[in-house]
Amino acid sequence: MARLNLSDLLLPMSKRVEFEEKIGLVLSGGGARGAYQIGVWKALKDCGIEIGGVYGTSVGALNSMAVAMDKFEDARELWLKIDFDKIVIDGTDGSLIEKAIGALKSGGFDPAPLRENFGRLLKEEFVRKAKIDVGIVTYSLSNMEPKELFLDDIPEGELEDYILASANHPVFKREQIGLEKFIDGGIYRNIPVNMALSRGFKEIIIVDLGPKRIRDILTLASLKRLDEVKHLVIKPREFYGDVLDFDPEVSRNFMKEGYLDCLFELGYLAGEEYYVFAKQDTIAKALFSMPEKKRKEARAIFGIEPWQSESTHHFYYGQLVPVLQNHFGTTSPLETWVVLLNKLAGLMELEKLELFSLQALIERITSAVRSSIENIEYNDISCQRVMSFLEFLINNSNMKDLEDQEFKKFEDGFSSLTRLE
Repeated sequence: MARLNLSDLLLPMSKRVEFEEKIGLVLSGGGARGAYQIGVWKALKDCGIEIGGVYGTSVGALNSMAVAMDKFEDARELWLKIDFDKIVIDGTDGSLIEKAIGALKSGGFDPAPLRENFGRLLKEEFVRKAKIDVGIVTYSLSNMEPKELFLDDIPEGELEDYILASANHPVFKREQIGLEKFIDGGIYRNIPVNMALSRGFKEIIIVDLGPKRIRDILTLASLKRLDEVKHLVIKPREFYGDVLDFDPEVSRNFMKEGYLDCLFELGYLAGEEYYVFAKQDTIAKALFSMPEKKRKEARAIFGIEPWQSESTHHFYYGQLVPVLQNHFGTTSPLETWVVLLNKLAGLMELEKLELFSLQALIERITSAVRSSIENIEYNDISCQRVMSFLEFLINNSNMKDLEDQEFKKFEDGFSSLTRLE
């Protein structure tokens, strides 16, 4: 077997998505899931991606104003403190569904608290002076027509009214501007990517909280045929609450998920269930950094005696990794370890909304109870031996010192995301 260069094997697992210009950011409707968009926004900030225009429907319209004003901290705090009473006036008992049915029978929830809380965030003069282009979608019930409005289309002094018209959920009392009544723009178009395209953006990020309308599906499908437009869709892996579940815990979960999903889609993280910063194969680096005596002990975990002639290089790249790759259907050592660790973390039911380095995930897994993996094998390699090997590396190598500075930046951003002073 030809000897492989270590440098050829320590490559990023997924290609980073790079943006050369300021992006057009499209924020869909989604009610209480809107905290997810705040998490995405934070990740974009931490990646240095600049926003040139922001276009939103419903809660996306509300969040778009914070983006335009660059009021991240105010928006973050608003979402982390939100609850149902800060959105609508409701003095009834019962489940959320029962409340919604009762509200519809009486003409809808009164969204006065939403207007009050959003009004404290929105400063129309700041939006109009901002260097970020803005667009929203609402629907006129009076004229039975959609309204896709850029900032210049909205009369001065009425921006708050039109934003709340865009976010006028069907269970709310209708928003009225002059003699015209409006309802949530999501009934017409939930993902206003067409507005970003009409403004000439060639690089677009779409935050899709669902559900899509047929015109959204058609527009997104047409994007794939536009070679000159680079676009990225970011959407939740899991839903931690429904559109009316306004609750601080729901917001925290969605905000964390938005941050992690954004980094995943941009190519900074890997893992289908758990989010892992995996820039290089630190397992290989840790193994080869140990003195020969410790390498022999590591090989002995798999039954290779010290007197046997296999080198550590041959053991790792010629025996251990190929067997695991064959089992998992992976194509590189790094991808193999990420998939394997995701499987183990799932078996041990670790918390998913966390940002892990490869090292941190190994530490968490090896410190967990192992009864769930006793009878698992990977092509005749017992899972217990793999776990013992990983634990040996943690305890006998410099693996803990191999964390990337870029990871530490994201770790700091993530840990502060949902913290309230």
